[in-house]
This record gives sequence, C-alpha cells and structure tokens, in this order.
Amino acid sequence: ALTLVGIVLGTTALVVMVSVIGGLAVAVEKGLSDLGYDGVIIVVPTEAEDPIERKKQGYSRGLRRADGAVIERGRKIIDEVAPVVGLGDETARMNGQTLKVTVEGVTPAWGRIRNRDAETGRYLVERDVETRATVALLGNTLKEDVFGSEEAVGREILIRGVRFRIVGVLRHFGNRQVNDDEMRRDNSKVYIPLTTAQEYFLGEDTVHAWAFQADPLELEHAQGEVEDLMRRSHRGITDFKIENIGEELLRIRGQIDELVRNWKVVLASIAGISLLVGGIGIFSVMQISIGERTYEIGLRKSRGATDPEIFGQFLVESVSLSLVGGMLGAALGYGITLLAGTAFEDGLPVSPTGLLLAAGFAIVIGLGAGVYPALRASRLHPVDAIRAA
Repeated sequence: ALTLVGIVLGTTALVVMVSVIGGLAVAVEKGLSDLGYDGVIIVVPTEAEDPIERKKQGYSRGLRRADGAVIERGRKIIDEVAPVVGLGDETARMNGQTLKVTVEGVTPAWGRIRNRDAETGRYLVERDVETRATVALLGNTLKEDVFGSEEAVGREILIRGVRFRIVGVLRHFGNRQVNDDEMRRDNSKVYIPLTTAQEYFLGEDTVHAWAFQADPLELEHAQGEVEDLMRRSHRGITDFKIENIGEELLRIRGQIDELVRNWKVVLASIAGISLLVGGIGIFSVMQISIGERTYEIGLRKSRGATDPEIFGQFLVESVSLSLVGGMLGAALGYGITLLAGTAFEDGLPVSPTGLLLAAGFAIVIGLGAGVYPALRASRLHPVDAIRAA
C-alpha cells in the first residue's frame, strides 16, 4: 500500500493537470471569442491633427452610413464591414417596469463581426434595416432582470414613445474566466436596427463607429486598407481614429498560450516527480522481495523454470503494482476533476488524454522499475539460491 502511494499521487496529478489546464484553456478561449474582436478593427471619429486638414475639415461630413458605398467598392482584404450607433442610456418601459437601458443601432453584419447571435428568437436581418423596422434585441442579463423566466420574444419595449417588438434575446457573453466590463454592458443592452436608430433618435446619417473584420493574420495590411478607404470617403481628411483591437487580442492570446504552457510544465514536473518516487518505491520493494524469495526462485528453477519465466514473473508483479496504482490514481483524479468542474460554468470534462497518459506512464514506470530486479532474479543459480535461503 505504501509503495502504491507515489504512483497514485503521480497519476492523480497527471489526470487533474491535463483536465484542468485543458478545461481552463477552452473556457478562456470561449471568453475571448465572446469579446467579439477577432480580426476586428474599429474606426471612431476624432479631430484632424494636421493643421491643414483641420482647416479643411468642413469638406468631410465625418463618419456616416454613406461611407459604406466607398468601402464596399474598394475593399479587398476586409471581409465584413458594419456601422454602429450608440444612443447611450435611454428610459425604457417594458413588462410594467421603467428603467434605464443602453441602446445601440446595429446591422446584421455587426452581429457577424462581433460574434453576437440569438439564444431565443432571431437576430436582426437585412429587411429590418431596409424597412427601418421597430424591432429590438435584448441582452441576456437584461432579459433575466426584466422578464425572469417569462418569454420575452413578442413582447414590447417603449423608448421615447416608440414601440419596439422584441424579436430575439442574445446568448450570454463571457464566463467566470473572462468577463470584462464591456461584456457585462453588452449583456444588458437593447439593440435596434441602425436605420431605425438614425430615423427616430438621430435624424441624420451619422454613425458613431465602423467595425471592420479581416483575417487575423492580415490585420496589418487590413489596417492600411481601412485607412486608405476612410480617407478616400472623407476627401483626404483624417478625422477618424483607427483602433486595431484584433491585433491587441492576438497579443493577449499569445500571452495566455505561453502562460498555459508554463503551467503545463510546472504541473507535469510535479506529476513526474511523484511518478518517479513511486517507481523508486516499486524498485525497492521488488529488490527486497527477491531477497526474501531466493528459496522460491531456486526451487522453481531446480524444477525446470527457465530464466525468461522467472524474469516474466517478477516483471508482471512490478507492472501489476504500478498498474493498480495508476488505476487508483486515475479514479481519484476523476473525482477531483469533477469537483474542480464546479468552478467552470460548463463543467470540466475529464480528459481522455489524461487518463491514457496516466495508464501509459504507470505501465512505463512499472516496467522501468521492474526490469533490473526481474533480471537479477532470473540470473540466480538454483543451487546458490537454495543455499542462500
């Protein structure tokens, strides 16, 4: 039993390490994906910095939906383009409650770029934008706060005297591992068609930002294309600022990948040391066993047992000890992993890779620790073995 402890602890650490690190990496990746900035470049308005451009700023009408025509004609690297209007906090009435909500005017392309989709109902469609439809989407947290377990789709929201029909509720964004302020705000917003927001709330073609999406590996070239297209649409005046959020997200992902790799090395070292200690324990027990069983070995050999048979007997004993320890460790690791899964919203599945590695390492340790003692036993001369006993 004492011999098995090292193997049990080592395999337990291995199963838990692979499962937790793998689950954590998946949860972080999901959280980063929920941010909705993969390959995304955002353009926002600003004052022109160049003195000459500042004097000519009146030639540009700033960010507006009409920029889309120039962008569509000239884009090559850019995959998706979407404008957005932020209306800020508005007083809304729904389900008998009056509350402040943040309202945004968006398009279907905005949902595709930002990885925003509906959990129930539907997202906005092109017809909603074309017809300036008075329809709305609710963030998941806002729906829970106002409607609870009641159905929200089909109900109405009253904003500035305009009645909007709820057509969808967005899924919840973020998790315990990645949940920044922006995602929490997105979960509590009301989204309406861009053109509806412009007609009923702005009264003009202005947009507050443009979102561009491209291949994350082409972001540097995409940024150059965005700048060229925006300058072309704004008559050569740089009255906008480009924020390459996708590139920053790539950098963060690289840091997280490096952190996960470092943790794998640390935990693998702990598991390896435990397995090594277990292997030394098995080696010691097998050596002692041979010393106590020399008479048995001599008697078996005198009755015709061959060297390979003696070797196989002791090697099987060694591997069996290690395998039992590995199975106990895998079972313990399974239980600990399920317990640790309570810290993850989607649970923490036990990694089959971890279980296979645990079994594989247990067998290897058993073989490694048992080869020399088994070889030593097989080489004992029967007369010397019986005499030594």
